[in-house]
Amino acid sequence: MLHAVILAGGSGTRFWPLSREKMPKQLLHILGARSMLAMTLDRACAIVPEERIWIVTTRSQASEIKQELQTLHLEKLQVIEEPAGRNTAAAIGLAAVRIHQNDPKGVLAVLPADHHIEKEDRFLELLHAGKMVAEKGWLVTLGISPTRPETGYGYIKKGSRIDSLDLSNLEFDVFKVSRFTEKPDQETAEKYLRSGDFFWNSGIFLWRADQFMDEMKRSLPEHYRGLMEIGSLGDLSSNTDRVEEIYEGLTAISVDYGVMEHSDKVAMIPANVGWSDVGSWAALREINEKDLNGNVVKGNVLAVDSRNSLLYGQDRLVAALGLEGLVVVDTPDAVLVCREDMSQDVRKIVKQLIDEGRDEALVHREVLKPWGAYKVLDRGETYQLGWLDVLPGEKLSLKSHTHRAAHWIVVAGTATVTINDRIVDVFCGEHIHVPEGSLHRVENRGSEKLRMIEIQTRSLL
Repeated sequence: MLHAVILAGGSGTRFWPLSREKMPKQLLHILGARSMLAMTLDRACAIVPEERIWIVTTRSQASEIKQELQTLHLEKLQVIEEPAGRNTAAAIGLAAVRIHQNDPKGVLAVLPADHHIEKEDRFLELLHAGKMVAEKGWLVTLGISPTRPETGYGYIKKGSRIDSLDLSNLEFDVFKVSRFTEKPDQETAEKYLRSGDFFWNSGIFLWRADQFMDEMKRSLPEHYRGLMEIGSLGDLSSNTDRVEEIYEGLTAISVDYGVMEHSDKVAMIPANVGWSDVGSWAALREINEKDLNGNVVKGNVLAVDSRNSLLYGQDRLVAALGLEGLVVVDTPDAVLVCREDMSQDVRKIVKQLIDEGRDEALVHREVLKPWGAYKVLDRGETYQLGWLDVLPGEKLSLKSHTHRAAHWIVVAGTATVTINDRIVDVFCGEHIHVPEGSLHRVENRGSEKLRMIEIQTRSLL
């Protein structure tokens, strides 16, 4: 059987300030009305039933991923939470172990959650072809025919054509992989393009579960032992300490260099499907529709005498005059302005924000939660002002704060509030105080969305 394994981790750095650690690229609506994860799930649902779709994500992003799945009404697929990011070899291994237990010869189609595919029908045909090759015991990757000397991608050098597959109905050429290469400099990338033997590494793979585990046992024995032990633990949620101990001890390494480089059974199918990993703001401008001046304009933007720029606005007006080759991205709490040719380096800004302990690297002021959402409107040294939305039938967890009190004002719906051993309904237009140190929660038992204005006061920061 075929299984779709969707890699949905990531640190949320490439598309800052729109992306954050808690809002990675795959959850953004940067290519239309739907998230990149939703579009990837559409492709997965076209080849396998929902119950054979596996999403691997980090524990820190799991609640946001699950919220997106609820919105998409996809509740049968499997979500696997990594205790920590350990690159693609470990992430894929987590899914492979689970699949191997029940379907050892099942084929995994490994799909990044945040890629753009223009020719989707052709792409699905390639996945079907890759499945047939993988069933013969090969580790299969899709190589993207390069259209320019790109220095931001890894490359695959093709070897000889594989003619021994005995697949009479296979309509695509299949080649052995000669080698994987790191991201090249400009001169090397131009040589690769001229040679015709090099392809972009898409990060899209197909292989049998048993074949992959055998290859990992040979090339990454530490990973193999650790992942097999994790697989033997059964319910991972009841063995979190041991799972964390094992997983965090694994070396972070990509599947390309950890497994595939060491195998003599790696095959590549050339793919011309309008692929992009959408790895930077510059890549986003390249694949989006442009105006007559080469600009990509999104949101509340006025562009005058500006060209070849990406201009992204939200609520407030962004006015651009005389810009050339720039990226301007406006969000409620941060604005990015950079040269387009430096957009790959946005992560340097994120690193500095993290080093300084700033919230702008982690979350937006508006944060989606499984129970609804909250938004910070203003904050100071001893206070924070915001609103809470609680969906019908949802409630927040019961908790207390030692150095923080809250005052809630209901402006829509009815709040059922627990404070220690007291439960009270607070109606629209009413308010309630939550004392510092009290055990409290809010619940929406109604049929309409509950919205509350929240004023927090803090005795310590």
